[in-house]
Amino acid sequence: MTHTTLKKWGNSLGLRIPKTVLAENKLQEGTLFIVHSKDGKIILEPQKRKVREGWAEAANQAHANGDDKTMMDFPNEFDQEEWTW
Repeated sequence: MTHTTLKKWGNSLGLRIPKTVLAENKLQEGTLFIVHSKDGKIILEPQKRKVREGWAEAANQAHANGDDKTMMDFPNEFDQEEWTW
């Protein structure tokens, strides 16, 4: 069992989730949560992402950063012997 404290964060209150709980649940910064209460308990559920959600944005960001170049710019034996250039 781990304890944490509710603290003021701007006009709201924030709760820090201990590192051990983050690791145990494979949570990271930016994880979206569904928050609800039941029987006087606050329930936080990590929102499951859809397959390939965010891939288009990540590809656009990689392009903007110049990180989308191919890694096949090296000669190999097949290219040298089999192709006519």
